[in-house]
Amino acid sequence: MLIDYHTHTFLSDGRDTHEQILQSAIFRGFSEIGFSDHVSVKPIDWALPVDRIDDMVSRVRALKDADTKGVSVKLGVEMDYFPDMEKSIQQVLQSMPLDYAIGSVHFIDDWNFDSDIAPYDAMDIDRFYQQYFRLVQQSAKSKLFDIIGHCDLAKKFAYYPSFNLDELYDQTAKVFKESDVVIEVNTSGKIKPCEEFYPSAQFLERLAHYKVPVTLGSDAHVEQNVGQFFDVAISALKALGYKEIASFSQRKRKMVSI
Repeated sequence: MLIDYHTHTFLSDGRDTHEQILQSAIFRGFSEIGFSDHVSVKPIDWALPVDRIDDMVSRVRALKDADTKGVSVKLGVEMDYFPDMEKSIQQVLQSMPLDYAIGSVHFIDDWNFDSDIAPYDAMDIDRFYQQYFRLVQQSAKSKLFDIIGHCDLAKKFAYYPSFNLDELYDQTAKVFKESDVVIEVNTSGKIKPCEEFYPSAQFLERLAHYKVPVTLGSDAHVEQNVGQFFDVAISALKALGYKEIASFSQRKRKMVSI
């Protein structure tokens, strides 16, 4: 069963329409396609403003009622996690008829480390990694989200700490398991400077060890990238013993075979 739960349209920082993303999923033989445009409780230029959520919901609902050639359309969201704004995040999430919510960390304080590369050369990378993984763990513990997005995004620009990451991977995998969240295998990292999926092979091995459930997301911002590298990702999951991935409907999880 092919599922892509991480896609972006022109409503946030994607390029294409919902219809174009759906047609790409149909062409590629997907069973489910999820739309997860960015929404943030803090104003961000690449996120959908909270007051435009109704537009996002209505567009996905219209697709659900259209001829999808058998592809199940899911309403998701990628919500930025801010530790001091959990109540506001919860209120926004509860206001939407979601099938699933992806929680992502893109900020350390006010720095968007996902797009602003300038500070990296002058900063303490070891401290940055510690801060990042602490926030990712907090996002899981918050129980606000069904899925944790690109769970080692700190490596995006191929800056790495001086210490071995195994201990952080292990600690974080335990938190994910205890928090009962799903982790996405986000294949977009393959075309970023880090040149590997989120999570890395080593991190994914620890997730498998603790039997943390996973799902798949391309993080497509254009229709051509729907399902990118999923054949490689599924092979890697199967090699680690995964036989199922998570599917969602109305924020209820079901495991389906891969």
